[in-house]
Amino acid sequence: MGQRLVETRAFGVREKPGAGLVTDLDLELERSLRAYLTELVPGSALMGEEEGGNRAEWTWWLDPLDGTTNFVHGWPRSAISIALYRDNEAHLGMVHDPYLKETYWAQKGEGSWCGSARLQVSSCAGLEQALVATGFAPEPIEQWEICRQLQQRCHGVRVSGCAALDLAYVACGRLDAFWEVDLQPWDVAAGMLLVREAGGVVSDLGGLEAGLTSRNYLATNPALHPDLRAAVYPLRQA
Repeated sequence: MGQRLVETRAFGVREKPGAGLVTDLDLELERSLRAYLTELVPGSALMGEEEGGNRAEWTWWLDPLDGTTNFVHGWPRSAISIALYRDNEAHLGMVHDPYLKETYWAQKGEGSWCGSARLQVSSCAGLEQALVATGFAPEPIEQWEICRQLQQRCHGVRVSGCAALDLAYVACGRLDAFWEVDLQPWDVAAGMLLVREAGGVVSDLGGLEAGLTSRNYLATNPALHPDLRAAVYPLRQA
């Protein structure tokens, strides 16, 4: 399915109610994966970005195409994100980058991996050496100011438009931290497990342990968390 994302350039696209874009491929992937995943774990349910669903004791959280706007414009920064939860506890997570052909995966208590390589968050100990990433809320005035301040304190602030990959990059150490407000459960369900199993911290912007319904998220290595949390704390109510 990932190869379809790379090869497909003819697709229908429309605006979703509220904000964002959806393509025919989003819907096709979600329907195909819904059938496959719920059969893979009998009795499981699936919650997907495009068509919703129901929850059960075991629930899949699926974003069939995180970074749809990137995909529509031909920018190779999109991913498939899949996670399996028992109630509110993550057991499996996977983020697949079809462009670089990288699959990040994690299992509860078994670590995070990319292929056969075990992942570890970065050892960066100070913001002045950090590369961080974020995504912008619909009305990002205050966030622009925080980004401006952080840009002066760290190596750089990146905005990719794909939260699932940003979290995977924190898990593997390519990024030292990621934060964003107004995210949905399917955006972060897999990535949170990847970061935690790689030794990282995922909280809300107030510093509390993040879960599926936190809405705002901060993922870092342990050393950076206090300073970065203080920097983005004003956005916690966004």
